[in-house]
Amino acid sequence: MTYYRNVKLPDELIEEIKRIINNHKELGYRSHSEFIMEATRRRLEDIKKLI
Repeated sequence: MTYYRNVKLPDELIEEIKRIINNHKELGYRSHSEFIMEATRRRLEDIKKLI
């Protein structure tokens, strides 16, 4: 079972993400949470390649 945690982010960042995904439906994101999870996974992959 997957457990989730809350993470605090600045409102400005969330609003920018929402604007992008709402204006670019072709990106395929259904929510800002989905965008943030994918962005985090990608960044972790990048970091793991460096260490």
